[in-house]
Amino acid sequence: MHFPLTGLSGTKLSPLSETEAEALRSLHNACTHLERERGSALSHVLHLRESAAVVEDYVRGMGFQYHPRALNELGEAALEYERQVEALIWRYASAYAVLSITLLDRLVSKKPPLDADTVHQLCQEPMLGRLRAALSIPSSRLIAPSDGEQQDDVPIGSHALAAVEEVRTQILRSGENSMDEQALDASRLSAVRPADVTPFGLPLSFTLSVATTASWEIYTYLSQGRHLRSP
Repeated sequence: MHFPLTGLSGTKLSPLSETEAEALRSLHNACTHLERERGSALSHVLHLRESAAVVEDYVRGMGFQYHPRALNELGEAALEYERQVEALIWRYASAYAVLSITLLDRLVSKKPPLDADTVHQLCQEPMLGRLRAALSIPSSRLIAPSDGEQQDDVPIGSHALAAVEEVRTQILRSGENSMDEQALDASRLSAVRPADVTPFGLPLSFTLSVATTASWEIYTYLSQGRHLRSP
C-alpha cells in the first residue's frame, strides 16, 4: 500500500500537523509490513499442507508415518503463527482506521491539530465502542459528492462496521464470558475475542480498507479540497 500523504503534510503550510502526519505514516507502514508478513505466512501454511499431502500418499501403508506427521504438526504451528500475525495486524489496522477517520473529521470541521498525547492514544488499539463510533460517522459528514452524484449518508466504514457488529454479536452470545454490551464496548477486541469466535478475517480486511480510504480522502483535502465537504 502506497502512503498517499508524503510531501503534502507535516509542513507549516499544511493543516495536518507533523505529529499527525508522522502517526498516520507510521501506522500505515506498520500495517503494510504486517500484511506482507501475513501473506508470506499463509503461503507457507499452504505449502506445508501440500507437502504433507504428497508425503502421506508416498508413505501410505508403511509402518512409520513420522514424516507426514511432522509436516502436519509444522503446518499447525505455521497456521498458529499466521493467526497471531492476523491478530497483530488488527491492533494496528483498527488504530489506523480510528486515527485516519478522526483526522479527516478534524480537517473537514476546521478544528485545530490534536496534541501529541491524544495522537499517541489514538495510535493504540481502540476500545470496541470507539471503533464502532468512528466507523459509524456518515460519509456525508466527511466526503462531499462529486458532480452528478447523490449525497451518501451511509457510514464511512459501513462494511467494516457490519463485520465488526457480527463479531460483537458472536462474543455476546459466546459462553466463555458474561460481558454485557457496555462492558464489551469498553474492551479491545483482541483482548476479549473467545477462541471459538470467527478470526479477524473480514473485520480486518474491511477496517484496513476504510483506514486507507480515509487517508486518501485526507490527501484529497490537502491537495485539492474539491471532494470534501466544508462544515
